[in-house]
Amino acid sequence: MKRTIALLPALMLLVLMLLPGGCGALKREENKEETEWIEGAMLKVGDLQIDYREGLVYLDATRREYERYYGTGIWDYKINDKGLLLGNAVKAEVLDSMVYLKIVCSKADEMNVCLTEDELREADKRADEYMKTLEGSRILEMGVNENVLRRIYSDNSLARKVFEQATLNVDTNIPNEYAKQHHFYSIAVGKKKVGVGGEILEFTEEEKAAAREQLGKLKEGWMEAKDLYSYAKTKTEDLTRLDMVIGRGDLDGSSLENALMGMRTGGFTDIIEDGDYYYVFYCMTEFDVDATQEKKEEIIRERQERAFENLYEKWHEETEVLINHAVWDKMEIPSL
Repeated sequence: MKRTIALLPALMLLVLMLLPGGCGALKREENKEETEWIEGAMLKVGDLQIDYREGLVYLDATRREYERYYGTGIWDYKINDKGLLLGNAVKAEVLDSMVYLKIVCSKADEMNVCLTEDELREADKRADEYMKTLEGSRILEMGVNENVLRRIYSDNSLARKVFEQATLNVDTNIPNEYAKQHHFYSIAVGKKKVGVGGEILEFTEEEKAAAREQLGKLKEGWMEAKDLYSYAKTKTEDLTRLDMVIGRGDLDGSSLENALMGMRTGGFTDIIEDGDYYYVFYCMTEFDVDATQEKKEEIIRERQERAFENLYEKWHEETEVLINHAVWDKMEIPSL
């Protein structure tokens, strides 16, 4: 399972929006009796022991974000048939994300990556700003302070730099033909109806012919319209394809995709049947420059994420991860 680290919205920012999901199932060892835990340590990643207060900050940030959208009574909601509670599931994701971040940061020295003075000052600034939002929060009573927040923001900045360094050699050469995006408008007329019992029925052949004739007349008016987009918007029955930017492969190589990819700027298609509708498409441009550039950047990000995910899996396998259950198990999201 691919982890989405952007789950921690309020604090795990910057790098967590850039890094890939990594390895979803962490290698978790039970506490070993010979492990000597530093007081307050909740997690050991390699040689590093992580203070419980960092966990409090991440859990609290996640709690606040969830409750902002869904309210406070959500944490005992069972999310599967095994009775897994949402609070426990989210807590596990937070732990996975923290381990991921610490493993990435642990590679900074060997990759000759460090934060500049300006970056350290920026981390301090963000920590101070976040500290102000915690006024009255219980986690302050539990020991969270500016130093904990500064460490968290520094880790995020450092992990981003490790990601950037590790993906420097990813091929960023994307030919236009590989990424080219086409821009279309369309008008659609449906070929199904609702029966007297509420069921969806296919048009009869006679009704289909009438729908095609209707669309043909709409096309004639469209070709004469001054504002092609406004005309299409008022006439179409399928707004999902009213204004569409696509490239090769976006429609899974379908016959519709093949028809559209062969169009030239300013051209109209004949009537095309696809799914529940008959369509006529107009090609605004066969080469949308801005959309093509965005597609190239998306492809580069995907290449970087794949490369980094492979590298992280190797790092993860080499790193021992221990959980101090005596501390971690007592940290519950609803109680923060």
